Amino acid sequence: MQRKLINSQLSNFKTYEMYKRQLLTLAENVFEFKNMPEFIDTAYLNKQLLRKGSVAFFKDDVLGLLALPYTPMGNLDVYGRPTAIQVIARNGYNRHLKQDEFIIMYDNNGRYPIWLDVLQYAERIAQATRTIDINIAQQKTPRFWKTKTEKEKSIKDIVNNVDGYENVVLTYDDVDLDDTTLVLEPAPYVADKINLDKDKIYNEFLRLIGIANLSYQKKERNIKDEISAMQGGTVASRYSRFEPREKAIKMINEKFVENIEVRYYDGLPTTEKEVDEFIEEEDNENDNTIL
Repeated sequence: MQRKLINSQLSNFKTYEMYKRQLLTLAENVFEFKNMPEFIDTAYLNKQLLRKGSVAFFKDDVLGLLALPYTPMGNLDVYGRPTAIQVIARNGYNRHLKQDEFIIMYDNNGRYPIWLDVLQYAERIAQATRTIDINIAQQKTPRFWKTKTEKEKSIKDIVNNVDGYENVVLTYDDVDLDDTTLVLEPAPYVADKINLDKDKIYNEFLRLIGIANLSYQKKERNIKDEISAMQGGTVASRYSRFEPREKAIKMINEKFVENIEVRYYDGLPTTEKEVDEFIEEEDNENDNTIL
């Protein structure tokens, strides 16, 4: 019994770790940076934005443009932004920077890390998955045998032979099968309902990180109100994470003479202007199809 409990706990932990890796990978890789200096590790940049909520870009005389986590130093300005910071690297590199020497890039307009939110979704999805696993396992129709204590081993031997697909089962003369009762109590199948709730949780997570997750049936014409209604929450989340990156990139390009660009990988609309352009392209495509 104790071994089964440990195995179950390990399965719960491994399922949670699996979804944590998958969800973190999605959350960290929804943005594409173009013309980023090769020395900057964009994977590290994305991890720090997700876990810390912000990173600092600055120019090093030897290494060039860098993006590293930082610690605020001294006083804050009227908007709560640091006027001086100390950047820290994993190899021990550190440097004190004044306000005019760095640009801060935030992960979202709330300026907080969504790391804990991602972990919460991973835990909820893992819990739903393990519940589905258990419910499916219970469909094997558990068998409850009622017999006398002294007949326990004999009944176990009979059951093992049956489970082993033996054609002939041998037993003892003193085993009274009439004194043994089999009770069938299959668990109700609810995995399909739990799976629907799991999909809802997963869609909530996709909305949080700004990935379009609402499918719709393509009509001859898709009006703006329909698309806006279906994509409203996703577009808002996309804007919350995209706008601070775009603003920081613009300031970085001007200050450090770079030509960096940022966009979502999927190419779906991020701002209201892009939504209008997306709808216009859909209308033109539908008109050409009719012709």
